[in-house]
Amino acid sequence: MKVRNLCIAVFILLPAVLASGCLYDEEGRSIKYYDPLGGEVVLDEAPRRIVTLSPALTETVFALDAGDLLVATDEASNYPSEVEGLPDVFSYLGLNLEALISEDPDLVIMDKTLDISEEAYHSIKDVGIPVYRIYPTGIEDVLEALIGIGKIIDREDEADELVQDIEDRSAAVRTTVSGWNENERPKVLLVSYYDGTSDPWVSTDTTMAGGLIETAGGINAVSDDKGIVVQVPVETIVGADPDIIICTQSTSWPTPSREVILSDGGWEDIEAVLSGSVYDIDGDIVDRTGPRLIQGLEEVHSRIYGYIEG
Repeated sequence: MKVRNLCIAVFILLPAVLASGCLYDEEGRSIKYYDPLGGEVVLDEAPRRIVTLSPALTETVFALDAGDLLVATDEASNYPSEVEGLPDVFSYLGLNLEALISEDPDLVIMDKTLDISEEAYHSIKDVGIPVYRIYPTGIEDVLEALIGIGKIIDREDEADELVQDIEDRSAAVRTTVSGWNENERPKVLLVSYYDGTSDPWVSTDTTMAGGLIETAGGINAVSDDKGIVVQVPVETIVGADPDIIICTQSTSWPTPSREVILSDGGWEDIEAVLSGSVYDIDGDIVDRTGPRLIQGLEEVHSRIYGYIEG
């Protein structure tokens, strides 16, 4: 069963218990929701002043044709261009609660990934502002979040259409990959940052980006159960000998990873370097758990497809 249909069934059968469900008052208005973490969100009506606290969630609201409802975002939100000029109330330094309150939001949408301590979450809840949280660790979680957010901001049709598009495109990738023999799949290393002065930061098989590699048809060159981007000695990477190296690149924070890898003598005997299979990719479509994640999957898949079929 497709994720969208499964989630709809969940909403109907167990709305008071499972993620993203809702209850209705006697007039049929949604008054109580449950986010994917089981948090209760009570609204009198569809929100009209929304704050998002992650770039992926900002992109999600715009993708659901509700960008006009955003009144503030986080410091890292930079897409689409319409987000420019909106106030920032959240950054790597933490939550600016006073600035958030001044925007008078009727809903805050946030990702626990950026608030593991839950300090920001409880601060917002304590002042009585409704908060809807997600905590995605895979593509299926992203789809569930899209459905839940679409429901709570009154954009269900848009969410259904968006999820269907993502499902169809990811299914096309999976179909291609299913035709490959397991021993054909290349080892792929995803480098988040490397400047030659310290060990490279890489995404492991338990990260969202690492999961994309597997879905796209590759095998993660580095395995780690921490579920985060970690530093790995160059010697370990040499031993893993990846066939493809993908370096995430951000327009807001350019990284020298690819150039350094190609010029660093310590990497010269790695298969990916020998074959020229070292690529830059837009990190925002790989690392962000939003609707553009499907573009990241397709981009990674295209590199792997070129290696296998080329």
